[in-house]
Amino acid sequence: MRSGTNSLPSSPRGAKPLNARRAALAAFVAAVFLLALAAGVRAAGDDDGVTLFYERAVKVMDGLPQPPYVTYRLAGTGDGFQIGLTVRDQKVWLLISAGSDPSAWTLRHRTYDYESEIVDQDDRKRYLSARSFFDPTWYGAYRALREGMLNAQDPAPPRPSPDDPSPAPEAALRTIGGIAVMGPAFYRISDRGAAVCPDGAPGRALHLTSRKRDPLRQLTDVVVNATSLRLCMMRYGVAGAFGFHGIVEQHYADVGGYWMQTDGLLDGTLRAFGISTHHGIWRYRLLDMAFPASLPNDAFTPNLFEGPSTQ
Repeated sequence: MRSGTNSLPSSPRGAKPLNARRAALAAFVAAVFLLALAAGVRAAGDDDGVTLFYERAVKVMDGLPQPPYVTYRLAGTGDGFQIGLTVRDQKVWLLISAGSDPSAWTLRHRTYDYESEIVDQDDRKRYLSARSFFDPTWYGAYRALREGMLNAQDPAPPRPSPDDPSPAPEAALRTIGGIAVMGPAFYRISDRGAAVCPDGAPGRALHLTSRKRDPLRQLTDVVVNATSLRLCMMRYGVAGAFGFHGIVEQHYADVGGYWMQTDGLLDGTLRAFGISTHHGIWRYRLLDMAFPASLPNDAFTPNLFEGPSTQ
């Protein structure tokens, strides 16, 4: 006889009870959640690491000695662009136009007050300007970060120096404050991975995005030398409804014991009323760079020679 005891049907062979399956599913979901959370933490940590790396590089640049005086030749060649010099509102401007004529300028630069004397080798006209574009030191990049690379540049208060109008400053000047104009408070920093410096040294590429819409915050990309933590490439984005619209890229390397700009390029379009009318690239090199102990006072005196000049 069969027993009168009621019993549940037995589970098919290999099947797990319902509660066990639910527990396994819950464990799987929890594991996926924890993995996603961990990935988010790692991403946040990576962002923090990139920011710290960038800050270290800026501080390294701030601590570098700057030469009191610099002389060099600038040789520019164009592919669709040609660049000359002009004076408007008593300021020296780059005259960018369609064409391919080369540029040849000789420059003498005084670092402590940002002044540069430029002589055009074609027409021998002489110009005097405190514009960042003509300053191959870190001071020039620092000022461009404050006022824009190609914007009008009013004379800035000079850094401390002796009372002589053309002093022989200490053997090396130092600058501070890069974080105050290009730090994480102003830019979001993202890692673009391994890169190569223009001189072939290994580097790390970083992309910068301004935290607010400000036409003078133009820095978009840098490459940091992986060994020295010095910036070897800086790229600025210049946007304008009229005139040049594109990028200005500058390269840096060791020259005579100083970390100096060595070459660069402008790549973009000429615009009128926001409409692109012509594209071109202009590449330039800084040649025969030297660091004299002093320069004559008249090198930085306006209206000394025939031709336009500014203060």
